[in-house]
Amino acid sequence: MPQPERPDHSRAGRGILMALLATVAYAVVDALSKYQAREYPVMMIVWARYFVPLVLLLAVFLPRRGARMLRTAFPLVQAIRGALLTAGTVFIVFAYRVMPMAEAQAISFIHPVLLTVLAVIFLGEKVSASGWAAVLAGFCGVLVIVRPGGGLFSPASFLPLGLALCFSSYQIFTRLIAGRENSLNSLFCVLLVGSLAMSLALPFSWVDPTGKGLFLFALIGVTSGIGHFSTIKALELAPASLLAPFAYIQLLWVGLLGALVFGDFPDAVTLSGMAVVVVSGLLVAASRRRGV
Repeated sequence: MPQPERPDHSRAGRGILMALLATVAYAVVDALSKYQAREYPVMMIVWARYFVPLVLLLAVFLPRRGARMLRTAFPLVQAIRGALLTAGTVFIVFAYRVMPMAEAQAISFIHPVLLTVLAVIFLGEKVSASGWAAVLAGFCGVLVIVRPGGGLFSPASFLPLGLALCFSSYQIFTRLIAGRENSLNSLFCVLLVGSLAMSLALPFSWVDPTGKGLFLFALIGVTSGIGHFSTIKALELAPASLLAPFAYIQLLWVGLLGALVFGDFPDAVTLSGMAVVVVSGLLVAASRRRGV
């Protein structure tokens, strides 16, 4: 007698594990980027974050996918996505040069809140009262972190906000082609745009790296590639609505690495602001999952 089909919980569990691996990889990339930013130009660091994963992507997938890997039905949208994500990476690496990692990442994690606002404006999506309350809470959390008139408030505070705006805009364009473009093709386009843009800027900011510096640039690229590939695999195994809350665990790794490597310990007020940002993002994700 055939058994009824059951939800594949093991598949979803593997997706969550891959999503967690991605958070670790991205946190390590952030820590390495901050470390390298003490000696090398930002453009070199961002170039490594795009060019090395592009080479890895082609080496792994091009032999089996062939020319299909290089095609896109939405070249303009893909170019815009790549430009937005590259600009956001430039913003956050500049932020790491002048701000503690945990605070910079926490401010940038307001992007789900900004995405909600942009989706209402440009996609005509509806947001419930609880959704708008989460949006307001997210902005309040950022204000607690930067503390206008003191604390971390400075022009540098706008750098992680630049990432948040770029990343939320990137997600808007991603939604326009969701389900109509292969995820590997989309990743290839993003990495290609970032590599080309940073390669153009590279001659104007090149500094000959030491052996150690060259190794760390390669490690940045490889770890970034692991993060990208883990994210793709996670989304293949589990729905985005299930995985979204786990992205905030990256703040934990970033905070730990910032404290261990750079001696940056957020104070109690900053931690409370970070908690508000995280909770607001989780509420936004929960409201979207319920469709309210």
